Amino acid sequence: MGKRFALSISSGLILGLSWVEITGFFPVIFIALVPFLILEEEILVKKLSSWKVYVHALIIFILFNLISTWWIYHSSPEGSILAFVLGSALVAIPFWFFHLTRRYIGKQEGYIAFVVNILAFEWIDYNWPLSHPWLPFGNAFAGFPNIIQWYEFTGVEGGSLWVILINLIAFSIWKKYRKEHSIKALKGQLALIVALLVLPISLSYIILNGVDTGENNPTIGVVLSQPNIDPYEKFDGGPTALEQTRNLLKVVESSIDENTRLIIAPETALPNSLEENQIEYSDEVQMTQIFLKKYPKISLLTGASTHAFFDKENSSASKEMDRGGFYESYNSTLLINQSDSVSIYHKMKLVLGTETLPFEFITKPLESFFDLGGTSGALGTETAPKNFKIGNAVVAPTICYESIYGEFIGEFSVKGANIISVSTNDAWWHNHNKCLSNGGDNNQPWHDTPGYRQLLAYTQLRAIENRKWIARSANTGITCFINPKGEIVKSAEWGVANSIGMDVPLMEGTTFYARNGDYISRVALFIAPLLLLLTFVRRFKNGKV
Repeated sequence: MGKRFALSISSGLILGLSWVEITGFFPVIFIALVPFLILEEEILVKKLSSWKVYVHALIIFILFNLISTWWIYHSSPEGSILAFVLGSALVAIPFWFFHLTRRYIGKQEGYIAFVVNILAFEWIDYNWPLSHPWLPFGNAFAGFPNIIQWYEFTGVEGGSLWVILINLIAFSIWKKYRKEHSIKALKGQLALIVALLVLPISLSYIILNGVDTGENNPTIGVVLSQPNIDPYEKFDGGPTALEQTRNLLKVVESSIDENTRLIIAPETALPNSLEENQIEYSDEVQMTQIFLKKYPKISLLTGASTHAFFDKENSSASKEMDRGGFYESYNSTLLINQSDSVSIYHKMKLVLGTETLPFEFITKPLESFFDLGGTSGALGTETAPKNFKIGNAVVAPTICYESIYGEFIGEFSVKGANIISVSTNDAWWHNHNKCLSNGGDNNQPWHDTPGYRQLLAYTQLRAIENRKWIARSANTGITCFINPKGEIVKSAEWGVANSIGMDVPLMEGTTFYARNGDYISRVALFIAPLLLLLTFVRRFKNGKV
């Protein structure tokens, strides 16, 4: 029993050590699941309770979550505990189902279930109401884009498949060596595992040398604003909304030149909720348009909090007003220029707990536990991705958390986007209370946690998957330009009010992945339920409950 707990703890620790922006030991993810497979084999051979597999998988993923995403605790201690426990409890299920398939159908079917169950769960986590796909195995390579250039064909799910297959072969090598104690007998399997490691990486470097970064393409001059306002103060007790608007415009002036056509500002850079039916008359928009009179060729793409009124319920996010009618709130991006109208996009991929609470009959009592200092409760969303057009540029106006959804970002590309904008606000996860107690010092370890660097690394994957330039404006994260190879080519200093500018090439066309999305996990989603159904048919046929 102690041995099995040692194995599950080892598996969780190795997964955590492998994670992006934790230690940089990403290669160990290729053996991280081997201890779990060893303990599962022992439980099967000894015919112990199948629930033991679930318990050990739960231990593994609680440890993995704690090591890789411990910084969530700084945002919401109660919410982080719920996320660690609930998220781990869910991801342990496909590992338990794998064991059941092995037990009631057979070894080969079981290992097929191991592959497809994990991939199917990752697809579900991208798409269901409780979506929080921060830790798919394929994300482990986000900090090392040169070795996964083939994500333009497979997306992150290709990386997850890579991890799962090599772990299975490594486990097979361990079993055979334990039985035969001979390296010579392992030649075939060792050759296979080396090939599976070397060939994708070699292919990646071959692809890398041929990636077009658009040196000869038309460009758009882009300036990125980094106001560096504490997100816990911007909505309450900090500078007024007009002061914040004035600040974000002020920091970009030093970077504007004759080629500039677009300024990009962070998520909710206009913090006061603006009424969409009269948004052109808001003080913030009018201040912006007065500023742009000096630069009549420039448009501002900025994050904003907005709301709209309706005579009848518009969606599940609609809230009834005492005086009659309904309203909805949104996390939005606005495109402001000298025209009379303001283009609006509503964030579609909402942060669980702070922007959306699905299954309200369960989650409503928990709403008070989630507080990140900004918007909370159910927000409305756009019905479909849409782009903003600025001259020859077709801009995908994505917002923060949306940048972890590969298939979703690809939809903007398919709709014609030739540059991807990301407006984000990345300091929710610093230890705000400790910063305040130490005189507001934002340059200490408790402030600089891995959360914003992880999100940036995931954004680099989107550049590879779509072969587009990404312009990322982060209030307190890392403001930067990312090329189609996933490389950061220019960035602003973290934690400083600043701006940077660049003439960004416009990249036309779509990749195989952008057109087909997460096809690998969709195939797995088709196979996994069939195996699971057969598993339970055999189980009940054998009189097991």
